[in-house]
Amino acid sequence: MGLSASQARFLQLTARRSNVEYQAQQINFQRLQWSDKLAAVSSEYQDKTSNRKMVYNFNNGDGITQVDVTYQNYKNYMNQQMEGLTTAQDKFFLVSSTGNKIIVASEEERDAMIERYTTYTPYSVSSEGENGVENSENQEIVIQEDEEGNSQQMLVQREFNVNDFMIVDDLDDVDNFQNAIQNGIYFFAKRELNTETNMFEFKTESWDTIGGGAIGEVYDTTDDAEAEAEYKAMSDKIQNIDKKLELQLNKLETERNAIQTEIESISKVIDDNIESSFKTFS
Repeated sequence: MGLSASQARFLQLTARRSNVEYQAQQINFQRLQWSDKLAAVSSEYQDKTSNRKMVYNFNNGDGITQVDVTYQNYKNYMNQQMEGLTTAQDKFFLVSSTGNKIIVASEEERDAMIERYTTYTPYSVSSEGENGVENSENQEIVIQEDEEGNSQQMLVQREFNVNDFMIVDDLDDVDNFQNAIQNGIYFFAKRELNTETNMFEFKTESWDTIGGGAIGEVYDTTDDAEAEAEYKAMSDKIQNIDKKLELQLNKLETERNAIQTEIESISKVIDDNIESSFKTFS
């Protein structure tokens, strides 16, 4: 092979080697990206299998029962809104962080609670001057008629009015509800009499101290099976892709080694041609 031909072949092989090395770099970059995705999938799997949830422990008559802390379960099991309870003392309410607003999901729920804690007592004309009742948001004198058309004055006394409430429309979102409790956005509270002001106030209590541990945290295993299935599917997919990329990389490495061997051989031929062509003395 002549010097010119050898030089042309050398340049061609060098270009091929550069192209093979570039392809290998691209494959390594892809493998790195898939490795990052596998790490993200693994992290998500760990999060889903180690997440915790809040539960409420109560005695249903047959022993201790455990239910998730949700807004609906709060209403069903934390006694202040059970049927037949018409006084608000010693019962837990869900209140705002400042402790001065009762949290409810709708106007209907608010109105029902106001009515539940409202009492009606007969109020005679003769007692009006003695008691000096003034109409307000929390009490008033009303005239009621029975089925026979007989009228009677009634003293209506309400423990709450509309200004005591805050309506929140996403209370059924369990994660948001539990996070709001844990982060101190909502509190559970009892309504107690302040002896100094002679007025009822809400006394807030941290969720993890109520009833000596009535509310606690447990591992949430409800999504573990789904999380495991998703992780296995994604892990298998990524590993299969990585194996294919590794095979491509091995093929390129073999090709590069062959090219490098030929380059070294051509380089020797070029050196020999130069030496034989330009050597002055033999």
